[in-house]
Amino acid sequence: MDGVSYLPDVSVTNLTSGLGTTSDAEGRYQIKANPKEELRFTYLGMDTVSILVEDVTRILNVTMNANVEELEEVTVAAKKRKTYQEKILDYHKNKNLIKTYFGFLDKETANFSLRIADEDDFKNAPTINSVIWGKFAGVRAVCDPMSDELVVSMRAIQSINNEATAVFDVDGQIMTKVYCSWLWGNVKRMAFIPSVSALSKYGTIGVGGVVVINTISGTDLPRENNGEIYDQARLRNNIYRDNALDGKVVFNNAPQYLKDLNSASDKGEAIAIYKKAAVKYSASYHFVLESYRYFHDIWKDIGFADNILEEHARLFNNNPVALKSLAYVLESQQRYKKAHETYKKVYILRPDYAQSFIDMAKSYRNLGEAKSATTLFARHAYLQKEGLLPKDTLDLSRIMKRELYNIFTLDNGSMQIENRKKYKYNEEFSSRLVFEWNDSEAEFDLQFVNPNNQYFNWKHTLTEMPERIRSEKELGYSMADFLLDDEFPGTWKINATYHGNKQLTPTYLKVTMYQNYGSKLQTKEVKVFRLGVKGVNRQLFTFPVTSNIVQSK
Repeated sequence: MDGVSYLPDVSVTNLTSGLGTTSDAEGRYQIKANPKEELRFTYLGMDTVSILVEDVTRILNVTMNANVEELEEVTVAAKKRKTYQEKILDYHKNKNLIKTYFGFLDKETANFSLRIADEDDFKNAPTINSVIWGKFAGVRAVCDPMSDELVVSMRAIQSINNEATAVFDVDGQIMTKVYCSWLWGNVKRMAFIPSVSALSKYGTIGVGGVVVINTISGTDLPRENNGEIYDQARLRNNIYRDNALDGKVVFNNAPQYLKDLNSASDKGEAIAIYKKAAVKYSASYHFVLESYRYFHDIWKDIGFADNILEEHARLFNNNPVALKSLAYVLESQQRYKKAHETYKKVYILRPDYAQSFIDMAKSYRNLGEAKSATTLFARHAYLQKEGLLPKDTLDLSRIMKRELYNIFTLDNGSMQIENRKKYKYNEEFSSRLVFEWNDSEAEFDLQFVNPNNQYFNWKHTLTEMPERIRSEKELGYSMADFLLDDEFPGTWKINATYHGNKQLTPTYLKVTMYQNYGSKLQTKEVKVFRLGVKGVNRQLFTFPVTSNIVQSK
């Protein structure tokens, strides 16, 4: 391929079995691997790449990037400091940041010893003071059994043996006393500033050091990747230049058979074009699926379209990636029974994938069977509890709870759920976009452009979010959701840049668009996009967000 350099002698290792091999002069390699086993690709001067193998993995075209880390040690140019707005956006994912009365402190750039404990350190600890005591040298903490007061002491500057009591900077407020019961379960991040450094920042009140505490309830900052797109777009101040390709330009790069079909003047001519193309492309499920969509959507000939699927059923039956793309299309056409049967086949092939549970639950809901949907979510939670399925560490549990609570909010009457108030959803009346993709190897950027023409990019690539992609594969899900701010009304533009899927094939992206999410007025629309052209930003759709939403009583 043009512009591609093949790497010989790349070391490829199966970390589970210990098997290894190297690539040949044209970058080709073969190695044995089972699903969920990890392959590691290493080459001198390149970043190491690790990929979890899946049940459908046959080909892995891996891109390796040059490792320029060593250059940082000899460069003369100063590293650009992040702005306050950038630190706000980085806060939740960067555990080296903590918010103080004076702004943000960064452990990596601070000119003194800044020691930080984060939320994970406090989760399973029996007491607040047990986290502090023994984790940081020279720092002692006690929860006074009589007053419940947290007392922290650090070595003072006068004597190495003399300890003074520290003061507290809690969510930007200076306090001389805090209470353990108030902090329990509410600590987001805690840092310890030694006395010398504390004096320079806080004055004489910091003679005993300062304990900086960010609470969960008091740290209300925009999150990266959690749906608060409006805030991120405004803070980054990125101006969209209207440079995404429209549908016509994208179509010009579509496969020739699609362009030929769409040039047909009548259905008879279209059928003749299809039959001619089938001789060459009938082994490709992409061709079959696009031909089905064409005759179903353009000519409304459901019988002929279904016959295309039946004739090529072998391409889908044991391929969960192909089946998911078919289910997406059927769901977008509101053919819910056929979509349900297709999702069921995926569930049988992938019973340990979280996405299988989600897809089946949502499909049951499309059929009006809310109780069956909740049963699937409950079964997934039970299997996790019993250790039969891995537990979530990133976004999956939040997405599943959001789906489940929406069922409780809107369908609890039909299910006769007791104590309905218990399931009140706290994200009512918003606009929600849910993105799902059929191939877990797919890498792409999503671009959200707000009504003020400011944009935010969500980059689903191994380079930008390796931890999330690894989690997706370990847990078996391929979806993300975003909430658009209803207080910022107008028309949003949603674009995408496709980077490929390691098998040089298209990826199907399903988007479920919810209006009035969580209210009795909730509506949804499903669209499916074929991502095939790589490296260009393309328009997907526009989405209206309204500010005034009337609640149905």
